[in-house]
Amino acid sequence: MTGAIVPFLSMLTLLGVALFALVSKARVEERRHDPNPPKSTLAKDGPQGGVAFLLPLAERQAWLRRNRPVH
Repeated sequence: MTGAIVPFLSMLTLLGVALFALVSKARVEERRHDPNPPKSTLAKDGPQGGVAFLLPLAERQAWLRRNRPVH
């Protein structure tokens, strides 16, 4: 009885990973075919202007002043 638990758990884990991969693949394919997907937060034209959050604070504040959208 105890010897059967390890193969059972490993198969269950493999099944879970396979299901996760299939669902993720379907979501990626769906997004690829979307004509207007949301921009990545790492994209330069995205909502946060790319990786500006990695800049030192003084440079980030200067960047924000230069690139602040006009309302």
